[in-house]
Amino acid sequence: MKMNRIVMSVFAVSVLGLSAMAQEKEKKITAKEVPAVVIENFKRAYPKAIIRGYASEMENGKQYYEIESQERTTRRDVLYNPDGIVAEVEESIDPNSLPTAALQAIKQKYPRAVITLAERTTVGDKVTYEVSAKEGRKRFTMEFDSDGKVLTKK
Repeated sequence: MKMNRIVMSVFAVSVLGLSAMAQEKEKKITAKEVPAVVIENFKRAYPKAIIRGYASEMENGKQYYEIESQERTTRRDVLYNPDGIVAEVEESIDPNSLPTAALQAIKQKYPRAVITLAERTTVGDKVTYEVSAKEGRKRFTMEFDSDGKVLTKK
């Protein structure tokens, strides 16, 4: 019985520690907490987008600000450094705009798959695509490079 309490205590501390680490990574914030240059640059680049939220996050010891938005059917998350320079853009796309090789790879491996979400991520000049799909009850996610080559499959 005492051993069970020790194990449960260690488990609880571990869960709390992981939760704290996750909260440190990305934290929801208000517009007032985002540098003005970040908001100005976003509005200049995406004047028709509706801002849905803001977040602050640390990656590799560097501070970034994320603006979550929607423009018609496109959901977009843009990550900026504090100086207002874009670090990453992640946006939903029409599955038909995926590279042909990516669509072929999905159809070859999962002939009856239905794509539920397609996203394009741009970091600098590197573009990758992430596809979430289902075939029957099986759900999967695949990541492709800009040429449609499979990078990961989950």
